[in-house]
Amino acid sequence: MLRIVTDSTCDLPNSLLEEHNVTVIPLNVIIDGQTYADGIELSHAEFYAKMAASKQLPTTSQPSPAKFRDVFQKILDAGDDVFYVGLSSTLSGTLQAAKIARDLVESPERVTIHDTLSATYAEGMLVMQAVKLAEEGRTAGEIQAELTELRKRQELVFSVDTLENLRKGGRINNLSFLFGSLLNIKPILHLDYEGVVQAFDKVRGKKNAILAVKRFLTERPIDMEFPVAIGHTSDQGTVQVWRELLTELGVKVSNIFDFELSGVIGTHVGKGANGIIYFSKA
Repeated sequence: MLRIVTDSTCDLPNSLLEEHNVTVIPLNVIIDGQTYADGIELSHAEFYAKMAASKQLPTTSQPSPAKFRDVFQKILDAGDDVFYVGLSSTLSGTLQAAKIARDLVESPERVTIHDTLSATYAEGMLVMQAVKLAEEGRTAGEIQAELTELRKRQELVFSVDTLENLRKGGRINNLSFLFGSLLNIKPILHLDYEGVVQAFDKVRGKKNAILAVKRFLTERPIDMEFPVAIGHTSDQGTVQVWRELLTELGVKVSNIFDFELSGVIGTHVGKGANGIIYFSKA
């Protein structure tokens, strides 16, 4: 039997993960010198409250190879094989830690590692697709091939209130930060198909931000067979704006849901960030 493993940045509900017996390895968030296991020792709401109250930006750390090794070995000892669906290797060293761990377990050939080249619910969608295929009895090789094709269609477009978190986390360079800060420009960002944060547009004002996101969604049409997610950092007002935009584009209300971004993701995008995650048409 194949056991799906992922990390806490997938932003899937715990109830859904438990229902499908998915093992989650948490990353860590560090606030005011205190380390918390993401989503376990600190809820998302608690994280954002602490981040707002702190004078310093939080930081994050990846799980150690030893942590991955222990989880992988326990699953192998129980007679199952491991299929790990992880946070993009371009955004974190988490996937590399998993690869190191694979070489430390007995029977490493029974451990498969998939790089989603993405994060948050875009990663989560691939996790659930892996679950579906595993429950259908597909092999690790078949699942790996299908996820590799599907990740070419994953779209993540988002806006941020500040570039400070992304700059300090090394996700954008200092020149981009200076340009955005001096001109008070709010960038519309997206993850490209190689897992790199790119600027789609740079706008001033909420109205122009909505128009830019609408243009992104029009250029990369939504595959209506999959759910469409709205990720946010405690910003329900903008969630409603995106809901209205999605329904205008033909997405059924029942196919739209919103969620609060995990502490690790929130650390890097900052309070006030929000975005839309979906699969585009083939």
